[in-house]
Amino acid sequence: MRVTKSTSESVKVALAERTASVAPSNSTLAKQVPFDGIEVSSRAAIPFTHKAWLGFGSSAGIELVSENSTNELYALKTFKRYLGRNFEAFYRSFQNEVCVTQRLSSHKHIVSVCQTYKWGRQLSILLSPAASDGDLGAYIAEIFGAGMSKEQRKVLNRAFGCLASGLAYMHRQKIRHKDIKPQNILIHQGSVLYTDFGISFDADDDNTTTIGYVGAFTRRYCAPEVQDHTRRDRKSDVYSLGCVFVEILDVLEPQL
Repeated sequence: MRVTKSTSESVKVALAERTASVAPSNSTLAKQVPFDGIEVSSRAAIPFTHKAWLGFGSSAGIELVSENSTNELYALKTFKRYLGRNFEAFYRSFQNEVCVTQRLSSHKHIVSVCQTYKWGRQLSILLSPAASDGDLGAYIAEIFGAGMSKEQRKVLNRAFGCLASGLAYMHRQKIRHKDIKPQNILIHQGSVLYTDFGISFDADDDNTTTIGYVGAFTRRYCAPEVQDHTRRDRKSDVYSLGCVFVEILDVLEPQL
């Protein structure tokens, strides 16, 4: 089944009707995500059928799901049940990922938020598209294991400009991703898309420089100033993307 980045009007209507009893009256998919999400009684009450697990991280699992009435495919990211005392801080982090992704989702190389769900201390984000070829890290690993096809070479050659365009758009919106790595870049129908904005920084003015404790980051792809907990800004994202570019080049031109 072909899955497009933008949610079709028919899917919007079907989902709106199915969740009408619990959704705010002004909720629509991919346009305006309710800040508090749709509250449901359990995962079973979310109107999507599990198809396969796409991956697991330290804080969340991502599954391929289909909408029950249309069979349209999506990715459902469900965070592990929060067992700590400060649920409010955890929920603010969740809201940050939703709001940042929603703000950026008009760009064709960034995933879209379609809806959010909440039950007790469990939280889920419905994302589109459901990447047809997984993440860039797995894509590169497959090439190293089985060799590279002409189509895969085309995808990787195009990735440089597409990823640079996506990052430039983030920075124009005064947002820093802060964790750019192959595992946070999806491959869908020959195109690359940024995902996972869980620790992104959203600045409300032109000063996007931060100092002090960094929090979560991936050491292999982070800039030296991030590891050193010193002054960092948008250039730290550029450094991380450069590391990703080096890995792509290693596949395309291994003799370099």
